[in-house]
Amino acid sequence: MSSREGLSSKQAHALFDILSSHVNLSEIEGLKYSKNIATFGPPLQPSSFDEKSSPLLRILLQSFILDLPGLRNVAPHFWTNSIRQLATALDNSNLSESYDKGSVGIRRTLSTATASIVESVARGRLGGYPRRNTKDDAEYHLDNPDDILRAWDDFLQRIIYGDLLDKMFVKAAETKKLSDHESVVQAAHQYAIIMIISQVLSADASELRKRSKAIEQSGDALDKSQMDQLRKYASANAQEQDTVRKVSRKFDLDHIAVTAKPFEETDQISIVKAILAQNKVGQSLTDSSHRLALEYVSIQLAIRDREKLIEVLCHHQPDLLTTSIRELVKVYDPIIRALHNAVDLASGVSDAQAFLDDMISLSLIDHSKKGKIPTVQDFVHLLQKHQGSSHVFIHQALKNGKELSEWYHEYARHAVEQYKQQTNVELSAPHVAAAGDLTGFLKELVSKQSEDEQHLIIGELDRYADFLESLAAQTRTRMQKIVQASLSSSNDDSIVDGNPGMFLYKWQRFIDDTLITPGSEGGGPRTGESESVKEATAVDVDGSKPATLAYAKADGKGHIKPPAVGNVLRLLEPGFEEELRRLVDVKKGQRAMDQPKTNRQV
Repeated sequence: MSSREGLSSKQAHALFDILSSHVNLSEIEGLKYSKNIATFGPPLQPSSFDEKSSPLLRILLQSFILDLPGLRNVAPHFWTNSIRQLATALDNSNLSESYDKGSVGIRRTLSTATASIVESVARGRLGGYPRRNTKDDAEYHLDNPDDILRAWDDFLQRIIYGDLLDKMFVKAAETKKLSDHESVVQAAHQYAIIMIISQVLSADASELRKRSKAIEQSGDALDKSQMDQLRKYASANAQEQDTVRKVSRKFDLDHIAVTAKPFEETDQISIVKAILAQNKVGQSLTDSSHRLALEYVSIQLAIRDREKLIEVLCHHQPDLLTTSIRELVKVYDPIIRALHNAVDLASGVSDAQAFLDDMISLSLIDHSKKGKIPTVQDFVHLLQKHQGSSHVFIHQALKNGKELSEWYHEYARHAVEQYKQQTNVELSAPHVAAAGDLTGFLKELVSKQSEDEQHLIIGELDRYADFLESLAAQTRTRMQKIVQASLSSSNDDSIVDGNPGMFLYKWQRFIDDTLITPGSEGGGPRTGESESVKEATAVDVDGSKPATLAYAKADGKGHIKPPAVGNVLRLLEPGFEEELRRLVDVKKGQRAMDQPKTNRQV
């Protein structure tokens, strides 16, 4: 298609995916800077703020968070004092960057996981869920993978545009059995179970200090001055670390005098080399010494992270965490009491304990005996085993807690409303409705570019649209395999060739794109998908290397690589962000701070 013909639905869909994904990740990562917290606006900032700050996250906060039962009743100072100050204190702690540590850190892992989830919510909120006709009396066979996959979209259609949500609340109050619900609910429930992800985080500063001491006492690799400078860097402030990091990413002879063999200006050096060179400790390291130095600085950064987190969460004055928890307990007290009166908490806690026991047992791997790594199928079977207890809990809550049911039914209706499309957009392919309500805006945005720029944009969009189609097809194939396996007693790992779902793919891509310091003194930087980075990321706090789950692959041929979209981002992202700022409801955020808190429904 030529640029003069405008965007096709596929191109608009691709453009929406590119822009929303990039802006979303950028805003989430930007929260690590206290200046973005200070300018976030209502409800965190009551008065002056920067309207350019985090518009997408502000839209989502206003659409889904501020109206949550309980949370909608917090006093204004919960946001302006407790949450804002706690976030600022964490930002000012200058927690370590993955680049410096030589591995993908916990903060990067969590931020990218959050971004992978939030971007789907964001696209649904901005563009709406693509609407199509469904049959309310359609039947779905739970032993048919195609029916289960089809049921998920039908389920969402009827939840958002029909009355299925109301019917589910009524039926759940009547029965504790999933089998009593409509077949579309049963099939969608089966689909939802297979969306599994398990991420275990651990932190043990004492084990890290043991590793640090072992390196310091080795005596044959790093001298005291080198270790002193590496340790000093771990405690440096954000500006000082950023200066060294920039030197590492692009070596500049004008900024640093190096006693070893000089590098060209286009070369890059490791973070270790940059630290030592800047502090006049520039003697060259052997490969083994460099690996040890990189491990040493990573350990020092990890120790400092834990010390700063403990300082902010446990020893900060005023006690921000306790104050926040106290405020939440206060506003959620009516919900807690209603839940206590409605359900058999003893049985509920017992069921939860049984589930956690089974999950922990499944997750533990005996590395000394090369124990089996749990698969997606293992977690599917785990959830299938314990799903009944969750239905009993929901049934009791809705049957015996009338107010509780009303509060969450009201919120569920509100949340569903956020996904309704306000414009009719033709489906060019199953589940592809261009960019929903933003289709017209994106077409106009592209049309404002010069003809040469439009040519560049459309070329990238065509390649990206093909990439999305390929990814969706492979995702569906994997999902079919997992559903099929879940319907049988088979637990053959070869049934599923990688992780299913767009969410897991996006998360993996964010991780893979993480920039990491070079592994040797000179040379190019690594990324999260580099083998040496994967190995370093897998190292536990005690220095052991536990087995890790396999990375997602595409038909055994490696990662699916998205095409370059640099021109799209360069030319269109500013206009997209401006439209997001226009959509922010500043008044709603302000109302969350101004409305009276007495005599309000939870």
